[in-house]
Amino acid sequence: MYDVAIVGLGATGVSLLSQIQDEIYKVRTVKPRIAVFNPPCSFAKGKAFGDADAVHKVNTPPAVMAVTSTEPEQFIHWMYSAFSTHEQWPSRLKYSDFISQTYRDIRHAGILHIDEWRNSVTEMCRNAGGFALKDDKGDVIYARKVVMCLGSLAADIFPDFKSHHGFITHYTQFDQFSEKPLLIAGSGLTAIDAFRYARSKSPVDIHLYSRSGYAPTCLTTRNTYIPVHLTWRNLIAASAGSDDVLSVFLCLLRREFNLLLQHCEFRPAMKLLREGRQVDYFRLLLSRAEKGDLPWQDVLVSTRPYMHKLWIAFTPGQKQRFMKMYGAVWAAWQHPVPQEVYSELLEASAAGKLKFHQALSSPECEGGLFLLKTRSQMLSFTRLWDATGGRLHIESMEHPLLRHLLNQQLIEGHPCGGIDTDPLTCQCRVNNRNVPGLYNIGPLSKGSLFSTNSIWFNARCTESWAKKWAVEFCENVVKETL
Repeated sequence: MYDVAIVGLGATGVSLLSQIQDEIYKVRTVKPRIAVFNPPCSFAKGKAFGDADAVHKVNTPPAVMAVTSTEPEQFIHWMYSAFSTHEQWPSRLKYSDFISQTYRDIRHAGILHIDEWRNSVTEMCRNAGGFALKDDKGDVIYARKVVMCLGSLAADIFPDFKSHHGFITHYTQFDQFSEKPLLIAGSGLTAIDAFRYARSKSPVDIHLYSRSGYAPTCLTTRNTYIPVHLTWRNLIAASAGSDDVLSVFLCLLRREFNLLLQHCEFRPAMKLLREGRQVDYFRLLLSRAEKGDLPWQDVLVSTRPYMHKLWIAFTPGQKQRFMKMYGAVWAAWQHPVPQEVYSELLEASAAGKLKFHQALSSPECEGGLFLLKTRSQMLSFTRLWDATGGRLHIESMEHPLLRHLLNQQLIEGHPCGGIDTDPLTCQCRVNNRNVPGLYNIGPLSKGSLFSTNSIWFNARCTESWAKKWAVEFCENVVKETL
């Protein structure tokens, strides 16, 4: 019987192992037995990082990419020792190497008893002592507690296009020898990765689209504006006696916006975008970013430390209302792109090689062509790259383990996507009741915790889980020795 089974050994899974090691090291107790599961292709690498191309960069400052709070600058120090460099935006492959090295260090330390299962878990059932886990090779192990760290799983946005020639879902499928224009679905970070890869391989015209019509924003050199109205203290004070926390938040957000009306970058930038002046849009935001003059971005970024707390305070209806009304603008304006990448968008746009569109409906496929209806015209392409990131509704995901857990009623979907989890313990919930011993940490908890695409936030969650688990583990060890 294993004490813990970790299903998924990417950045979050390795972070969890590292945090468990830190806690066990402090108490000097017996070694816990831990089983780790992950397919060999991404074992201790993370699919989001190990499966990337060399051109793909991280979008998070290295200073907040450590996997443990014990060594907050661990990634920075590792980069310098391995490459003698201090990169501001390193490649995803480098971060994948860092994750792998961290895992090797954990195993070498010998503080934990770790057994590797380089397979995928396909079934999981409850038993008297915890859970029985079966992998795709037929092996079965037993564990008292199970933590799923499955990464960014998603359901297909375009399931009907799978068999169509020219439909792309991965950079390795891109035909660099074709001279025909490329349509990329999405306008977020995944879509920008697709654009950068295609541009590095071929000089074709590239078109990106989204339903919202928002385009990428540029990361400021420094945050210079300090919010006056939208602060955590003001939120607590204003919402203490209110059941509608979302309305309080939006009221303070509007007051902050009105205070910045004459100097805010949002309105002039969006005016340029709506007028079709995309080059001027990119140039405006890049110029202001270089000067550290993006106060609206500063306001939204200032919410990162507490947004998950606010999200927990929202009712289910308020969460859905927020995502419907503000999800798209939040994704574009609170997740800006590094300036060196943004310069590439500006350069390609100025050369007429990149265009953004607002779609009126999803693309259709007729006669071997992908048709996209915009406000002004109908566009046709022979190639479509799905870079939307997919849908987070687990009921639609083609994932054997998730389907099995749904059938076993060990998990259920959250209305805002992913697995419904207790935001305080990361325990999976079904019918508002926690499932004993089963946890989920990472992007699949997005509906419950909001911030789970962030490495620093997932590391915080793994630290919290490890601390609580270590207390329980040590208590059980003491009981067994009495």
